[in-house]
Amino acid sequence: MKKMFLFTTLILIILGLPEVFSAAAVLYQLNVETAFTDPYPVEPGQNLVLSLTLSNSGNADATGVIIELEAIEPFTLLESSKKTIGTVKVGSSRIIDYQLFVDGSAVSALYEIPVRVKYGVGKEIIKRVQVRVQGKPKFEILDVSSGIISPGDQEEVIVTLQNVGTGKAKRTSVTFSSTSDYVKSVLSGGIAYLGDVNPGEEKETIFTILASPDSEYGVYTGKVNVTYDDESGDELTEDFDVGILISGKPKLQVYKVEVDREDSALTVEIVNIGNAEAKAIAAKLIVNDKIFDVDYVTGIKIDRRSTLKFSLPSSAGGKLELSYEGPDNKKYSQTEDLAWSVTPTIPGWLILIIVVVIAYFVWKKKLWKRIF
Repeated sequence: MKKMFLFTTLILIILGLPEVFSAAAVLYQLNVETAFTDPYPVEPGQNLVLSLTLSNSGNADATGVIIELEAIEPFTLLESSKKTIGTVKVGSSRIIDYQLFVDGSAVSALYEIPVRVKYGVGKEIIKRVQVRVQGKPKFEILDVSSGIISPGDQEEVIVTLQNVGTGKAKRTSVTFSSTSDYVKSVLSGGIAYLGDVNPGEEKETIFTILASPDSEYGVYTGKVNVTYDDESGDELTEDFDVGILISGKPKLQVYKVEVDREDSALTVEIVNIGNAEAKAIAAKLIVNDKIFDVDYVTGIKIDRRSTLKFSLPSSAGGKLELSYEGPDNKKYSQTEDLAWSVTPTIPGWLILIIVVVIAYFVWKKKLWKRIF
């Protein structure tokens, strides 16, 4: 009877062992994973908040819980790596936040950060939580340069761009357009393809433009549009305003020289045949290699005329020395030969009087009969 009791007890113990082991295996079932990151995705060179979810899906409360985050490159932990949670009840979860910094040289990728969870007596789990780092491209214009562009010129404009962002720009294309009818891109000269542009990389784009012959000195506004895909494949675009300087230069020409005997004056009419306004014009009349007289004109616009007035010299010719300013106060000078008549011009009214006097004399003396 005693042997039968022991045998029965042994059978019951053996049959109950799987349940005992099973219960022990699920007694503490803790899990840790990424809840979210702020921002998402995080850019290189930024701070972020990494929020972890610690949950208990076992059949007993987990006590003495300590969670420890192991920061790996390119991450730097900005606070203590260990946090004491205490108790995580069955079926519940806790949110744990960590402040981190991502190094500015980090490559865009999905990183896994080790997390160690200790609980109970000598129990421990190690998990890897995920953080996505993704750079963001961003462009800036470093320089806009060209040769001297005059009205009517076709010229290349070089625009230097730099990706100052943290991510690669893919399939990058650049277009130039003008907001003025006086500056236009020439055919396909307003489109450039750059391909991939890495962070920190500089690239030049060359556009061919035509300045209208009717344009005047000034800065004309154009737009540079940069279109590219970021590392997620999203298409982005950026617009920049650029200035195109139309320069040109003035050129003066003597149009007419006249002698005014009544006022004993010499007038010289000059015209601006250049493609920019002439300003602060100083004119010197040179006779026998000496300055005879001087006159000034404030400015002459394109295709406009102005008159210089000097005292009348006794000689029949001389030189006209002109000095003036163009755009950006650039100095210009030129010398023109002048010639004029020294023979006195008889006024019309005086000629009429002479004719009348002669006619009267002929009629009075009856000389007309002898003549005819």
